Amino acid sequence: MTKKMSLEIISHQQVGSQVRRLVLRGKTGARPGQFVQVAVGETHDPYLRRPISVHDCSEDSLTLLYRAAGRGTTLLSAKNAGDTVDIVGPLGNGFPHHKGPAVVVAGGIGAAPLYYLLRSLREAGQDVYFFYGARTKDELVMQKDYENLVSEYAEATDDGSAGYHGFVTELAQKAIAQREAHVFACGPEGMLRQVSAIAARYNRTCYVSLEARMACGVGACLGCVVPVGTSGEYKRVCVDGPVFAGREVFANA
Repeated sequence: MTKKMSLEIISHQQVGSQVRRLVLRGKTGARPGQFVQVAVGETHDPYLRRPISVHDCSEDSLTLLYRAAGRGTTLLSAKNAGDTVDIVGPLGNGFPHHKGPAVVVAGGIGAAPLYYLLRSLREAGQDVYFFYGARTKDELVMQKDYENLVSEYAEATDDGSAGYHGFVTELAQKAIAQREAHVFACGPEGMLRQVSAIAARYNRTCYVSLEARMACGVGACLGCVVPVGTSGEYKRVCVDGPVFAGREVFANA
């Protein structure tokens, strides 16, 4: 159930270049793929909350993984253990549950919400194949944490500085072709479009988590609408997503 909460910071650590891991104490009941709206400052400046995906969740804690890139998230990055963070959530629709093997594809900071998904799939006893891509090795974070959860792990960088030299979709295509598995992905739009097209080519079920700028987070402002299908219909990423069937948002992929 969505609610406003003030949660105490248990730990707040830098885990990569501009990437921080924020662990909060509190019961939220968040599911894999959902997000929260975070008040980043101590005043109403910045006025708008920042949407941050749920990296992990337990009975009494909530973990967020985010990139401190703009003014709002930079303010958030200055908070320390013992401080409190005001959030609204959990929000949005998460990843649906499917039995059987799963191919999971991450691009850059898009790996953030996929950790919770991987852990849930692993705890359900499912085989998971995880492919993690970024522009360069400095953008890959917490690789061992992800690798420890999956049956197969591979990474790719555009510049060849770590793992496979090329796009992560090239690695994922082989796995999708070889295995009758459900496909899950989060990352840049171009990567999601390619993953969706590959899944459709091999008749695999595919779900993508979209990244979008949001203001209200509850569907009122219509600031995060995306076209779906081919009929001119639009849906709101914050309430109808952020997880969608790939064929729904990339109908022409």
